[in-house]
Amino acid sequence: MAAIDVPAVTPEQIVEGEVVRKQRVGFASLAAAVLAVVAGVLPQSVLSNFPRVYALESLRSAAGESIGRAGLRTQQILFLDDHAAVLLLIAVCQGLSLMAIGVLLLFLFDASVIRGATTPRAARILAIIGGFVGGLCAIVLQIALMISASDFASSSDHSTSAAHDALRGGVVVAVSGIGFIASLSLAASFVLIAIGAMRVGLLTRFLGVLGAIVGALILLGPLSGSPTFIVQAFWLAMVGVLLFGRWPGAGVPPAWTEGEARPWPTQQEIREAKDRARGGGALSPKKPAPAPAASSGGPAANGTPSPATAARKKRKRRG
Repeated sequence: MAAIDVPAVTPEQIVEGEVVRKQRVGFASLAAAVLAVVAGVLPQSVLSNFPRVYALESLRSAAGESIGRAGLRTQQILFLDDHAAVLLLIAVCQGLSLMAIGVLLLFLFDASVIRGATTPRAARILAIIGGFVGGLCAIVLQIALMISASDFASSSDHSTSAAHDALRGGVVVAVSGIGFIASLSLAASFVLIAIGAMRVGLLTRFLGVLGAIVGALILLGPLSGSPTFIVQAFWLAMVGVLLFGRWPGAGVPPAWTEGEARPWPTQQEIREAKDRARGGGALSPKKPAPAPAASSGGPAANGTPSPATAARKKRKRRG
């Protein structure tokens, strides 16, 4: 069979095809920023009174001594059951935020590739897994925990083993595992897509590097225990502002309006452009003035006769 020639897409067609989608993705990016803040702030207030299990109590329970309650995690699971509605709201906000992030990453990937970016094709699959699968896992996991906590609270067995069984149900373990894989995928897609979009000029260098940092914080944040949602929400808000053409100072990057790769200039290139605009280029060195020719018995440069010429004139006058 003869190969079918696919007509090339012109830059004008690229820009025209992205107009509507860019606005929608801009709203999705801003919504993801707001939802990320809600999902990050609410747990700090709700879980501030979450019952803790101390190491001494664990040692006493392992030794068979009484710790003053039925089980180590009994109060924790009862707390989850009492605050089920708020925790479900947090999970929904987190899930919707992840899905909106998936929409944004897919759009940046498509816009970068059509402009010639060399972003790996696997980044698109990673964005789908990290955004949509991860968002769904966040909601399903909380629902599974709610059901387990409700069953535990309504049962008569509140022992330590029963509490552990409530947190280790088949659905909880399976969804937790899938959610971990989704987090890895989201982190990788953040790095790959943000760097690719920066190289073709869709993102400024600041946003490109910050997007890669956000991807790293998705994995390092839970290990450090620090709230990393602030950085993520800031990046999402800034990208939303950029998609709406409201980027402060520079306006819309040329790659969006020209439909072609227009890499964002480096700081050195920006300084050189400013110097050229101000006429501050390097000045050519001034040529030194030519030295006066040395006289070789002839008349001096100022027109005064030499001593030998004056002596000959005197002898003529005497004769």
